[in-house]
Amino acid sequence: MNNPLWTVTKFEFIRQIKKPSFWATIILIPLLVIAMMTISVLVSSNNTSTPTIDENTKVAITDEAKVFPAGFPMVVDYTEEEGKQKVVDGEVDLYFYIPADFAENKKVGFYHISEGLEIFNMDGQAIKGILNQAVASRFSDLDVTALTGNFEVTDNKLTTTGEDSNALGKAIIPFLFLVLFFFLITLFGGRMLMTVVEEKENRISEMILTSVSTKHLIVGKILSMMLLGLIQIATLIIPVIVALIIYKDNEMVSGIISSIEFDPAAIITNLLLFVFSSFLATGLLTYIGTITPTAKDASQFIGPVIIGVVFPLYFMSAFMATEPTGFVYFLTFFPLTAPTAMMLRSAFGTLTTPELLIGLIEIAVLSVIVIKATIRSFQKNAINFGLSFPKLKLRK
Repeated sequence: MNNPLWTVTKFEFIRQIKKPSFWATIILIPLLVIAMMTISVLVSSNNTSTPTIDENTKVAITDEAKVFPAGFPMVVDYTEEEGKQKVVDGEVDLYFYIPADFAENKKVGFYHISEGLEIFNMDGQAIKGILNQAVASRFSDLDVTALTGNFEVTDNKLTTTGEDSNALGKAIIPFLFLVLFFFLITLFGGRMLMTVVEEKENRISEMILTSVSTKHLIVGKILSMMLLGLIQIATLIIPVIVALIIYKDNEMVSGIISSIEFDPAAIITNLLLFVFSSFLATGLLTYIGTITPTAKDASQFIGPVIIGVVFPLYFMSAFMATEPTGFVYFLTFFPLTAPTAMMLRSAFGTLTTPELLIGLIEIAVLSVIVIKATIRSFQKNAINFGLSFPKLKLRK
């Protein structure tokens, strides 16, 4: 295939994937995600609220408050000092002392042998389960169910028309595209800007423009960055999918998966919004690269652009409101904040179809304008090593 656009795209793609820094970035984020999940699992397993006692554990309870019925197993007539001594002598593993003023002070003494540093000892929580059993023996099954709260509440969220709202399930797909857009811009938008500036500094652009047109060069660079972004997205999604498969039996995970609403129209519109927004943000950063003379100068513009893209996230509560304010409408249609604002409103279900269509057209048109401006700017400033801003010409 001798198409110049394809040639540039392939060249930029191969050049970037050969860089160790690219793969370091690609691998680092999934490793961090896996590490955080592993630490979370280890911490939760070490700090589990399930007591470690079994049938071989010797438990003794002094019940001065008379909570337990007569003849209840494990209840002894030790004094508190006698119970402590039994623990020291090894005759008892766990000793609980329920004082006579338990109803007022709501405190139970717990004695056991400790070896080493123990910050969390969940064996002490066993008395709560034992007390539940003792009290439950006095009531019927219906009373126990009502008192312990050991029942499930089915949450049925309805819209004003009586349909199932499923707000969480509808928000997952738009939020997914928002996260992918954020990673794509933060990881590869700056790379695109710096690549253009470095080529100007090294005078590589002068040689490249002798063989390909400026249009093919700029568009090819943007397409190559989009392809590289897809690789990064894959490295983010695959670990998440693996984690979901591993923890599919977890109640929270299975609940989220079952609630996801795969609406084809919503998926297509959010995909278009993601693509157009990616071209707009990447094109804007590339344009900045064409007007700045050095990488040092260009690095000063990356932060403001990224802040502008994520700015709507600082006003999340405003986007969660059922009735958007004037400020939310402004962010929805302001070019730099429009992609993130529209994705947020799509997730929270406050973006109407006309607003979505207007927003998509606006972002698509702006993307074309920015890319065309970038092409002209690069053609003009490829050999210009000073800061160059566009000039407005007034016709007489």
